[in-house]
Amino acid sequence: MDFSITFYISIAFLGLLLLPSASLRSSDDTPFFDRVISKEMQGLLAIFIIFHQTVITLDHFGIRGNQMRPFFDYYYYGILPVAFFFFCSGFGLVKRWMTDPDYLKGFMRRRIFTVLVPFFICNYIYLTDAIIANIQNGKSFASMEVICSFFGVFLINNQMWFAVEIMLLYVMFRLVFSRVRKPLTGIALMTGVVLVMIVIGLLSGHSDSNVMSYWFKGEWWYNTILMFPLGMLYAYKEKRINKIIRRAFVSILIASAALFVIVDFVHRDLINNAIYWTERGGVKHPVLDKLIGLGTETVFEILFLIFIMAVLSRIKFGNPVLRFLGKISLETIMLNYLMCNKLYFIYERLGIYAYLPAVLAGTLVSASLVYLIKNKVLERRGGLFDGDVK
Repeated sequence: MDFSITFYISIAFLGLLLLPSASLRSSDDTPFFDRVISKEMQGLLAIFIIFHQTVITLDHFGIRGNQMRPFFDYYYYGILPVAFFFFCSGFGLVKRWMTDPDYLKGFMRRRIFTVLVPFFICNYIYLTDAIIANIQNGKSFASMEVICSFFGVFLINNQMWFAVEIMLLYVMFRLVFSRVRKPLTGIALMTGVVLVMIVIGLLSGHSDSNVMSYWFKGEWWYNTILMFPLGMLYAYKEKRINKIIRRAFVSILIASAALFVIVDFVHRDLINNAIYWTERGGVKHPVLDKLIGLGTETVFEILFLIFIMAVLSRIKFGNPVLRFLGKISLETIMLNYLMCNKLYFIYERLGIYAYLPAVLAGTLVSASLVYLIKNKVLERRGGLFDGDVK
C-alpha cells in the first residue's frame, strides 16, 4: 500500500472534478461569485474534507508512518474548506438581505430548518450507533447523557459542530438584521457576536470524553468562524472588491499564493509546538498561545480565500457533478466520520486503495439519502440532479 501514490491520486481527483465545463471568463462577466458557484465549490471542498477526515481516522487507529507523510503534511488544511463554508454563508445572507426586501420572511424554515433537519437525522444515527456499541461492549450512558444527546446539547460526534454553529449564526443574523437598516451596522454587530463565540471557545478547552462533547469544546469551534463576517463584508463591498481583483489580478494571485506558502510554513511550525491543547500542556500562557495560533490561522484562511477569489475572477467553473456535490455538502461533512469508522475493516483487509473509495462512495450515498429525507420533511420538490442548488 503506497500512501504517497494515493495522496496524489486524491489531489488529481479533486482537480478532475473542476475540469468539465471550465472556461475563461470574459472581462465583463461580473459578478464572478454568486450562490451557485459558492455551492459548487463547497461541494468540491466537501470531498477534500472526506480525505482530511480519513487521515484523522487512520491516525486514530495508529496508522501513521513515513509512507503517510504526504497526507499528514497537509493534515491541518482541513480548516481551509471550513473557512470557505463560513465565508459563503456570511456572503449569501447579506447578499440576499440587500437584494430581497422580503428575505427575512420565512427565514427560519428556509435557512435554519434546512440545517436543523439533517442535523437531527445525523445526530440520531450517531446516537443509535453509540448505544448499540455500548450494548455490545457492556457499557451504558447515563440517562442525562442520552437526553442531552437526543436534543443535540451533547454531540456524539464532534464533526457535527459545524451545523450547530451555523444555526447559531443564522439565529443571530435573523435577530440582528430584522432590527437594523444599514448593512454595515448589522455586520459590525454580527462581528461582535462572532468575537464572543471565539472567546467562549478559547476558554472552553477540550472535552474530557472521547464519546460526547459539549458545545464549543475544541479549537475547531473558533478558528474559522471569523470568515463568516468577512463574507458579509465582501457581500456589502462586492463591486469595489471585485473591481480591485480584476485590475490587479496578476499581483493579487502571485502575492496571495506566495504569502500562503510562507504562512503555511509558519502555521505548521506552530502546530508542531502546540497551539491547540495548551490548557493541558502546562504552558505559562495557554490562552496567549491559542491566540497566536488563531491569528496565524486567520491570516492563512484569508490568503486562501483571496487566492480562490482571484482564480474565480478569471476562470468559470461549473458542472453537474459539482452541483450534485454542492447540494449534499452539509450532509457529507456530517456523515463522513461515520463512514470512516464503520468501513475501517476494509482498510484492514484490502488497504488504502479500497478503503478510500469505499469511504467516498459510502459518504456520498448516505448524504444523498439524508438530503432526500430532508427535502421530504421540508416539503421541497428539489431532487439530487435537477440543477437547483437549494
